[in-house]
Amino acid sequence: MCSRTYSRRTFLQTTAFGAAAAVLGQLPSRRTFAESPATQPAEKPLYRFVLLGDTHYDLPQHHDMDWVNVKYPKDLNQIKGYIETSQQHTPALLQRVKEIITTSDIPVPFVLHVGDLVEGLCGSYELASRQFGDALQLIEKTNFGVPFLMCKGNHDITGPGAAAAYEKILLPWLSKQVDSPITRAAFSRRNNDDLFVFFDSYQPDLDWLEAEFKKHANARHTFFVIHQPVVPYNDRVDWIVYAKDDVSAQRQRLLNLLGQRNAIVLSGHLHKYSLLERHTPAGPFSQLAVCSVLRSDHPQAHEERNGLQAYSADLLDLEPKFEPATREARRSCLQDERPQIRRFEYADLPGLAVVNVYAKDVRCDVFPGIDEKPYRTESLIVRPVT
Repeated sequence: MCSRTYSRRTFLQTTAFGAAAAVLGQLPSRRTFAESPATQPAEKPLYRFVLLGDTHYDLPQHHDMDWVNVKYPKDLNQIKGYIETSQQHTPALLQRVKEIITTSDIPVPFVLHVGDLVEGLCGSYELASRQFGDALQLIEKTNFGVPFLMCKGNHDITGPGAAAAYEKILLPWLSKQVDSPITRAAFSRRNNDDLFVFFDSYQPDLDWLEAEFKKHANARHTFFVIHQPVVPYNDRVDWIVYAKDDVSAQRQRLLNLLGQRNAIVLSGHLHKYSLLERHTPAGPFSQLAVCSVLRSDHPQAHEERNGLQAYSADLLDLEPKFEPATREARRSCLQDERPQIRRFEYADLPGLAVVNVYAKDVRCDVFPGIDEKPYRTESLIVRPVT
């Protein structure tokens, strides 16, 4: 693989596509990541980016196990699983991302991650810093040659000192990715005519979001990058942003802001693949969810659900033993959401996605694990309901 890189200001400059194309054109091609005539528009995308979901990077030396045993004993098996994933599958996943970038015949200006880069639960600031450092070192060693940007996940800030490590290690590292200060988890960037908003769902600021949308009113496509889903799509209904009844007004405000922009929401958190469209009084928006925690390099899809008829209270049967005390409340929530859903897909399928951006369309290829053949190729663009 070629190790050449181009300027990290690519993500900030209006000349990004030309600069990226010039560099990518010099890369050796072992296998070109090309368009499928049967599923893609006739014209080529303006650019594409790789989308990663939760990764939960973790190693044994990242934890004070005495502290974990006392504070999070139920998470011991989870930690063990993420350590195995990090050692056995994450390096291959990142190499697959690099391969997509270096063999692309279309500019790839950046890689996006929807949060939970690391597992957290370390027990101290020093260990949390080490965990971030090891994760970022692996990314740098892989050498994508393009900026790597992400939003905040709950595991990124879980445990003593984790939030401080996020601010002192992760945010400065992100700043270097784009040669521009990023001082908090909520920030936005333009890529030519398109707006990318990274939203902090753990310190949500809707006034800031509305101001960003107004500032970039001329944006062509609006991508809203968030860890938690905005719209529920499986049994874990109460794991969305603004899930509680006392913040229902804030939730409706967020829904309307996204609807006004016909936004494309990119999310994670639930460790599943899902694509849906949600109607609001202000307009519709789409939501894509991905997961990158691999238990196999070539996973198979499970628990597939497709079509509007699949968006129902039957989704609670995906995990029938999950939080029985809240089952009826979650059932009611799904029933309330159902009339607003215009499209629905779902599967237990970890991997990555490649998002192809056109002037009038945005299309997504969803890949199982490190496979080269996509599981789905779908448009993420929604049109206002007339």
